[in-house]
Amino acid sequence: METGIIILGHGSRKREVGDTFNALVRRIAKRTPGAAVVPAFFSLGTPTLSDQVGVLVDRGAERVVIMPYFLYNGVHVETDIPALVGRLEHKYPQVRFKVLPTLENDPELENLLVDRVGRFGTHAGVD
Repeated sequence: METGIIILGHGSRKREVGDTFNALVRRIAKRTPGAAVVPAFFSLGTPTLSDQVGVLVDRGAERVVIMPYFLYNGVHVETDIPALVGRLEHKYPQVRFKVLPTLENDPELENLLVDRVGRFGTHAGVD
């Protein structure tokens, strides 16, 4: 395996949230051939980002792509995650890391929201 992909969620104290997130990542993995796609939690859950990087490296990953599953670029995205990735780069100098943008300002997310709320426009009923 050359590339491993980590979908990084925030995490929650509520178990059901983690279960739902893990199910989402499994569905994404099925639709992403050619790479191992695994879940990780930044906070309030396991496995952690560090755990999953270790697993992927042990499985032969030479490149790790991290998709922060966050809506906005807050402190975790702008400061905490880059610091953690920096430590992982130091620990695994043979691995190339790539952190993708969050969902903030993603036109596809905007399209989804327009589709969802559009049916409740001025000419639609509010049932």
